[in-house]
Amino acid sequence: SGSIIPTNPQTVNSGSTTAFTLTPNASNHIVNVTGTCGGTLVGNTFTTAAVTTNCTVIANFAIDTHTVTPSVTGSGTITPNTPQTVNHGSTTAFTLTPNASNHLVNVTGTCGGTLVGSTFTTAAVTTNCTVIANFAIDTFTVTPSVTGSGSISPNTPQTVNSGATTAF
Repeated sequence: SGSIIPTNPQTVNSGSTTAFTLTPNASNHIVNVTGTCGGTLVGNTFTTAAVTTNCTVIANFAIDTHTVTPSVTGSGTITPNTPQTVNHGSTTAFTLTPNASNHLVNVTGTCGGTLVGSTFTTAAVTTNCTVIANFAIDTFTVTPSVTGSGSISPNTPQTVNSGATTAF
């Protein structure tokens, strides 16, 4: 969205040109100028070609878009896993799925947002940003103990990755 000035029809002598000022609204940009007059756009000024008949000038605006780039650390997936184009001020959502014997640690990056269950929704996007799903392998604690006379080494609890072994 935006505006064109002047907004009312212009009377132009045959063979002359006229100019219009295009102003996009906040978070929008000029896409192009169409219509039947022909002409050139330089910056925010559109100047018609030489006018020889009644014609139209149409200013075309579009909302700014930004790219949200997802990625993963550890063992899991983020869906969608390709960069997403998001309108300025909008949000986008990703589904986070840890691989077997892994868990989601957190979501980092530059977009901000909230995690509810396995869905991360960005904050309102106002610039290109990133979403990083961080996964880690599940761990368990194996606690050694002794009954009777003797010792076990090591004698402190051991953290073991899921599916791994430890020795005493």
